Order: sequence, then C-alpha cells, then structure tokens
Amino acid sequence: MTQHLLDQPQAAQQPVTLPAFSGAILGLQGDVLHGWAMDNAQPEQRLAIEVFVDGASVALVRADQYEPQASAGDQYHGFVVQLRQNWLDEARVITAQVANQGFSLEGQILLPTAPSQDSASIASQVWHTGGLRVGGWCWDPQAPRRHVQVTVREGNQVVGQGTCNVHNQALAYRATSDHGFAIDLPWELADGKVHILDVVNDLGQPLAGSPIRLCCWPEGVEGLIRKLDPTQDKATLELLTAVANEQSLRLPKSAGWESYPQWFEAFQRLDEKDSPALQGKLGLLLVSEGDAALEQTSLESLAANRADIHEVATAPSADLAPALGRLLSAGCDRILPIHAGDRLAPFALPHLSALLDDGTAWAFADCDRDGPQGERSLPWLKPVWDIDLFIGADIYTPGAIFRSEILIQALAKLASRIESSKVNWHDLLASVAFMSQVTEAKVLHLPRIAYHRSVDTPISPEMAEASADRLIAIEWLCQQLDSSATVSRLPIYPSLLRVHWPLPKKLPKVSLIVPTRDQFRLLQACIEGLLSKTEYPNLEIIVVDNQTTDPETLNYLEHIKSRGVIVLPHPYPFNYSSINNRAVKHASGDLIGLINNDIEITHNDWLQEMVSRLLRPNVGAVGAKLIWPNSMVQHGGVVVGINGLAAHSGNNLQDLDAGYLGFNQLARCQSAVTAACLLTYKKTYEEQGGLDELSFPVAFNDVDYCMRLRKADLKITWTPFAKLIHAESASRGKDDKKEKRARAEREQDNFISQWTKDGFMDEFYHPAISHDYLTGPYGGLALALSNTGALDPRS
Repeated sequence: MTQHLLDQPQAAQQPVTLPAFSGAILGLQGDVLHGWAMDNAQPEQRLAIEVFVDGASVALVRADQYEPQASAGDQYHGFVVQLRQNWLDEARVITAQVANQGFSLEGQILLPTAPSQDSASIASQVWHTGGLRVGGWCWDPQAPRRHVQVTVREGNQVVGQGTCNVHNQALAYRATSDHGFAIDLPWELADGKVHILDVVNDLGQPLAGSPIRLCCWPEGVEGLIRKLDPTQDKATLELLTAVANEQSLRLPKSAGWESYPQWFEAFQRLDEKDSPALQGKLGLLLVSEGDAALEQTSLESLAANRADIHEVATAPSADLAPALGRLLSAGCDRILPIHAGDRLAPFALPHLSALLDDGTAWAFADCDRDGPQGERSLPWLKPVWDIDLFIGADIYTPGAIFRSEILIQALAKLASRIESSKVNWHDLLASVAFMSQVTEAKVLHLPRIAYHRSVDTPISPEMAEASADRLIAIEWLCQQLDSSATVSRLPIYPSLLRVHWPLPKKLPKVSLIVPTRDQFRLLQACIEGLLSKTEYPNLEIIVVDNQTTDPETLNYLEHIKSRGVIVLPHPYPFNYSSINNRAVKHASGDLIGLINNDIEITHNDWLQEMVSRLLRPNVGAVGAKLIWPNSMVQHGGVVVGINGLAAHSGNNLQDLDAGYLGFNQLARCQSAVTAACLLTYKKTYEEQGGLDELSFPVAFNDVDYCMRLRKADLKITWTPFAKLIHAESASRGKDDKKEKRARAEREQDNFISQWTKDGFMDEFYHPAISHDYLTGPYGGLALALSNTGALDPRS
C-alpha cells in the first residue's frame, strides 16, 4: 500500500511502504494467550498465527476475533488460543509469528507471569446461531475454579442470567472444564424485531462475542413465507422458499426447554378442523386402581369424542385379561389404554385412531405431564419404535393405541406361560413387543403431543420406582428372543434395565484396526489396554503406521510385533478411510473393530458387550460410550441433521448422568456411531465398499458408512455398557490450517449433498428437538418444525 503526500512539493513526494504484516502478543491469562495480527496490504484477510513455547510450535489459530487494541483494520484481527497447562509448567518463553511467513509478532511472554485484571474478553466466549438461546463459556483467571455469573441485558433490562457451571468442549483440556453456560431467552423476544443483547460477566465485563444481534419468529422464515400469497410473483416465492430451506438446514433455531408451555401452544396443540374421521370400533381400556376421581378426569378428557367410544372397560394394572376380553368380545378392532388420572389432549382420539387405518399393528404419540396448575410441562419427545430402548425403559406406551390383532397375538403368547394366568400391564407390553419383533409388525410414531401424563407421574423414566413386575416381564421377553439372555437393573437407576445377550461358545475372531502416526504415549496406552485389559481371547490387533518418524514410537512399533501385533506400513498422505480400508483387506477376523489410537481401555468386558450386540439379528454396527478423561461424555451416539451435518449427543453430560429420558444410560438404536470405536462385520464392510476414500477422507466417513448400513435395513446400536476413554482428535489435531479447513468444508458439503439436503430426519431423534450445533442434541426445542407426519422405523 502506497500513500502520496499531496500537499508537499513534487520533489518531496516519496512512497511510504508499510510492513507486510503487523501484530502483537497482548497477554497470557491462565493458559489462554491473546493478541492480534493483520495483513496490511489485504486487511480483509484473517491470518493464521503459529504459537511457540520455548521455540517449539504448539498451536495454530486464526486471527479473526474482535480485538479493540488492534492498531488498524476493522478490529476483527484478534486471536485467542488455549495452551495446555503441561506445556507451560516448565516453559520459559512464548512467542508467535504469522504462519509460513516468518513475521514475528511484537512482544513475548516470559514465564512465569501474572495475569492482568481485565481478562474477560480472552477468558470467555459467547455464541448465538439463531433462536432463543445463547451459550458459551467464561472463567476467571484469578480464581480458575470459581463459577462466573453471566447476565444478558437489552439496554438496562435483564433478559437472562446463568451460572457457568456446565462442561464445555472448548475447555476439555483444562484442569476444570465446567465453565460453560447456556441461557434461554424469554419467548417474548421471538417477535420479529432486532434485539441488541449485551452479555457480561459478574464483574460487568463484556464477554468475547458480545453484543449479540437477535431477530427471530416462532414459526421461522418458512412459516412466514407460507403466509404469502402464492399467486403473486411465484418465481420469487420459490426462490425465497429455497433460500429459507437452506437456512433452516444449516442454521436451525431453537428455544430452551423452559419455553415448553409457549412452544406447545405455538406448535403442538391439535386442531379440530384437521382431525381425521374416526373409523372402526374403538375400545377404551381404563387402567385404574379404583380411584373414581382419577377415572373421571381421564374420561372427561375425551370431551366431544366420548360418544365415539364403542366400549369402555376398567381394570387394575395387575390383571388386564378380563377387561381386554370384554373389549375384544364387543367387537372393538382398536383399543386405547389410558391410566386413570392421565388425559388425552383435545382432539387427540381421531389422530391416534387414524394411525391404525392402513394395517399398522400399533402406534404411539408423544406425551407430556400436567403441571401443578394444569400447565404443560416435561415433554417426552420420542424416537421411533426401538425394542432395544424399550427393554431399558418404557417411554412408548403413554399415548399408544393398538389394533385388536396384535393384542390377541400377545395374549395368546402369554397364555402359554406356566407361572400365572393373570396378565399385568408389563406382561402385556412385553408380549406386544415380542410379537412386533417376530412378525415384523408395522409400528407408527406420531410426533405430536397427544397424551398428558398425570401430575404425579415420574418426571423421567429413570426417576420411576423400580418395578418387580417389569423386571419379570422384560426377562421373559428377552428369553423369548434368546433363551440364555439375562436382565439386570442399573445400580444407580434401578428403574432402568439392561439385557445381557449371551456370546457363542466359539467366539468369532475380531480384528481391531488402530491407525497411528507418532504419538507414542497415546499409542502405548491404547495398545497395552487392548493386549492386557481386554478380556476376549480370539483377537487380532493391526496397527497401521501412517508415516511415523518419532524414534520412541518406531521402537515401540518394533516391540509390539514380538507380542503378536501386526504393524502394517502405510507410507501415504493421511486419509482415514483409505488407511482402514487397506487394513481390512489384511484382517483375518470375521468382525472388524475400528479403534482410534487415542482410546484407553478402562473395563475389560467392553469388547464382549459390543460383540454380543453385533451378533443380534439385523445389526450392522455397534458403537461404544466414549468419555473424556474428566468423565464427561464425548460420544453418546450420533444425531444426524444437526446444522445439516451430524453431532455427538451427550457432550454436556457426566458419565453417570441419566440424560434426556435416561438415554445416556440405555442401549438403543442410532442412525450412526463414531468410528473411534466401532464394531462391524468384515463381510458387511466389504459389501458396502468400506469407508468412502474420495468424499470423506477424514471426517463423516463413519457417519456415511452407518447411513449406508441403515439404507440396507441394518441396525446401528449404541451401548453405554462398553465404555472407554477417548481424547478426541488428540492424534490428528484440529482442522485449523487453511488446507484442512478447505478439506473439512468439502466433506461437509459432500455429506449434506449425499444425506440431508432433501429434508432427512433422524428417526432415532425427534423433529421437535433442537437441530442447531450450539444448543446441541437434546439441548432445547426446535423452532419452525419441518415434519409432523407419522413416522415408521422401517421407512
């Protein structure tokens, strides 16, 4: 850039050339380094900064954050990078330079150093991606274990507050990571107006990323477009609709669970004018222990549809057979159970009955609970029917309706038992589940709130009282599926159950594939765990060496060869898919386990559990529960469709937390699981063409593989009973270089194009739960719902 001094004589005009770059290190707060850097010739560019500790490169970071101390430009040339504490403990100096340019930033940090007092901007971050929620993290460098209070203000009005006391993935490598927060904003802000929100800590200092501009509508952009006249400028409306759909896919919006009463009124209340016509003869099974007032509450909820009930029969939950026999004898072809005190939502009856009009064996809708004042609360937003999940907890039958045929089959199956002629509630459901499994019955899910649980029912399945009847019924169900199966209660949640599927006497051979490059300590912990802490005798371990140069790692690779480990050289550029595909060709096992080299074994029965799940009928892959070293969940299954991509669930949970509806503790089906620890059949892997080396060389290859298995009608199972430690991406590193980010963006585009662009909905999730990355799976309620039709797990 050249400046001319126009007011000087011509002879005095000399070009003044600025340095190519400028920038400085501004300080170190705890383990967070901050500064700024700018390309003087192209100030719109955001530079990559390389950080050095005692001359060794330790981190790369993009200078693209707000930093008012930058001497020029638009002030968005700041950088913040967290350095691991073990790097700093014995270090002497920190320096930084523009990556690949050799330009050193002004200043250096001589260690040890005392942090400055004004540290909020570099010890915090706040984000907003739309909807009624902001989130981020904030910690106090002066008191790193203190939980900071965060306030959201619009002008002088406080609109939200929260405590920074939940785990945040960005702080996973700190001594304490529980400094994250998520603040739900009031529903009144979803008014279509622009709101400027300041987010400050309890010292009055603004967080990095503040202020936030918010503008949203409850119905979303697509909802607003639908209100326009389609006869006016049709081409423009089509374009706006396409843009809105793209926005909703990549930038979905959500509200907090606290907004459920308002959200219910906006999206879930059923309308009489949309009610289908009632068909068939409907019987009502009122399950009651004799409380007339509760029975009356349930019957009154039928309102205008009371006359459409062909027959009503009342029975205690311990003995349903006589009442069921009376309903069936009266010619009822569909039966709706309701527990005394529970209520049907207005106009729910015709919606539920209509689900059975096309050969469906039984169906279920979502439910919530009456609050103390009759308000809506505590919704159970359910996935599609999954017998694995049902074994652990029954979330399905509040709001279920059954055709008479499936009940007749279930009662006939129960009649063969010797133990008792009585059929209790759990017996009936277990037999329905069994008959649904063996007959491949059609089961539909209506993702609408059609059933209101009584105020005194459990908040969530794990909070229910342990039921001896349910344990017996589920044991019977599992033994009908496999005579050697056993069932046990979860020690910390005794109302939740776990099935132990048996292993065959001759165990199938498992080939575990571990890609690696250098990273001796990670690799050693992984391999030693596989060799000495894994109780599974028929095991083959293949380590794929992807251009290791570290002498200590090379020595270890030679050492483990003598212990029976196969070391397969792979002297090619890193491509996770091709590395695993090549190793599978050399594997001799019937089963293939994909294992990251940053996995650490903590329980010796992890592989037995995964194998027992994989050997169940129609299972294509099994994933494990992975936790960070601080006991936070790193992988609790994968939800497909988060920002149009995929995200791990459970990242805000401790290992022992129940999670939404107890899901963090229950084995269940998923659309995908991570290949950091994934078990599959070698034959299936090869039939599917392995991992996609071209479209997904690094990321999304595991999700893509699982999606192809689902397309082939194979199940993906996640089990919390195979539990391992995972330091995510510790060996590969983060996608912070320009070429890595470009590759990551290509993979994201490929994934959306392949799987989610046409409105894919994860059937093992729910269309009404948050689909944005900031809120995360199960973090809130989705705005602008895209689908409320009945869902079939087989579709």
